[in-house]
Amino acid sequence: MSGGYLYGEKEPYEHCPYCGHICSADYVDIGVGMQQCGPFHCVSCHASEIGPYDDSRPLSVAEEKTGWYAPESEPGSSANVLNGEHVHHEHMKEVYQRFFEGNEKWLDKKFVEEWWQWQKKRKKIYNV
Repeated sequence: MSGGYLYGEKEPYEHCPYCGHICSADYVDIGVGMQQCGPFHCVSCHASEIGPYDDSRPLSVAEEKTGWYAPESEPGSSANVLNGEHVHHEHMKEVYQRFFEGNEKWLDKKFVEEWWQWQKKRKKIYNV
């Protein structure tokens, strides 16, 4: 992760190590600048940066070399993901609040964790 940038600076970007597309990350305002709060990800091939706090999982040689999960692989556990796609942290917060507002199940840690995991899974959408 790059860290962040100061007010007035351009938002950092990375080139995808797999397809070369320009990739962005999620940033949050911390009062003196912007801090990276999510991994860089590629909207072209769906590769994503391996976050320092991601749950450990087996990596391919290419993933170890690049520091990025392979295209079309599951994003890391630190990424904000809906339907298998990276989303902005504010969007993820909005979805979470909409689902759990007035919902007593937010007290059930197991239910909340299962909800998070279900949100991360890519769901097939069928055109009828």
